[in-house]
Amino acid sequence: MRDTEHHLFYSREITEDRIILDESETTHAISVLRIKDNDPIQITDGNGTVFQCEYSERLKNTLSCKVINKTIITKVNPELTLLIGIPDKEPFETVIEQTTALGVCRIIPVVMDHCRKPWWESWDKILPRFTSKMIVSMKQSLYPYIPVLDKPIYLTEIIDKCAKPIIIADQQGKILRDEMLTSQKKLSCLIGPPGGFSVEEKKTLESYNMLTVKISRQRLRTELAAVVLCSRIMASSL
Repeated sequence: MRDTEHHLFYSREITEDRIILDESETTHAISVLRIKDNDPIQITDGNGTVFQCEYSERLKNTLSCKVINKTIITKVNPELTLLIGIPDKEPFETVIEQTTALGVCRIIPVVMDHCRKPWWESWDKILPRFTSKMIVSMKQSLYPYIPVLDKPIYLTEIIDKCAKPIIIADQQGKILRDEMLTSQKKLSCLIGPPGGFSVEEKKTLESYNMLTVKISRQRLRTELAAVVLCSRIMASSL
């Protein structure tokens, strides 16, 4: 069996002394790790708790695991909210996968003037796929938190409600330095959609106290800019 310390499983069926892995997680445990009776296995609830368990029995297409111990993992600081002008669906999937691994706390897709085809109108149907991708990314990174993924919302409806300060990526901004971030326990960052912010959106943003930063010499695609900025912010706490 491969080293289970390097693998993290996820379950929604958790009681005080027992956890059930669903069919997908069971297939991975049996086929990939070749787990056997009494083998150790790590399972998370996606809310910061890691359970040290032992595989006890297989029930049809699921695994029943006995809880031996549990550890609560502290969230990384700062608690970061990502607001992102919605790109196409595949680039958006890239964003949620990569920023989950980075430890982003909340992801808010923002409907903006330059957003393209409104694929998000079928959000409720697509959400299970997005959730699955975040779970996979969480497991691979061994950081047991699934970000909150909000429904798409307009900029004017969310800007007052998100964590402050807000950092905006812009080619004309300041160089982002660690001392700008070290005292912050919660903050947000905002990435514009493909095509950038409209004139009206820029006027809206100018009425708020924003920190505008330059993250690259080159112009970056929306999904890459989101990952670069989130990575830069999260690395400030290392």
